[in-house]
Amino acid sequence: MRGFVLALAALPGAAIGDVLGLTPADRAAFGAEVRALLLDEPEIVARALRGPDPYAAEIASDLALIADHAGRLFDPGATNLLGDTGPVALAVFAPPDSATAARLDDFARDRGLRIALHPPAQNAELMAALTLDTVPSYVFPRLMVRGAVPPAVLDRYLAQ
Repeated sequence: MRGFVLALAALPGAAIGDVLGLTPADRAAFGAEVRALLLDEPEIVARALRGPDPYAAEIASDLALIADHAGRLFDPGATNLLGDTGPVALAVFAPPDSATAARLDDFARDRGLRIALHPPAQNAELMAALTLDTVPSYVFPRLMVRGAVPPAVLDRYLAQ
């Protein structure tokens, strides 16, 4: 229904009246409804202006890779888990004795979550399967990130 309303909204006012047989009062009411819809859901206009996502295929590919390897990536019984308690919220490829691992252990403890640490030397095939070529690299349930990420950005990614 909304798609129909937006398609009609794209027509000039007189054309809407012609297509639907609206009176001037009906046209004014229709315009008010369209205005209210666009004010309530402004992302409709942004999506229409933006067009198709040029990265949609890459995003779909990354999501499929994450899903294919999720059992290993986010294994709550993994040998190298950072943090004390909580769910495994993300996976990271970094050496266990690195500054990155130490910072992430503190990060996980502060937030009551766990991070699956995958040492690159022992997980080269998993990194290759995920097309990750940078250490550190992070894998969230719906996102992969190559390179160092500050804690504030990790928080934002975890909130998605």
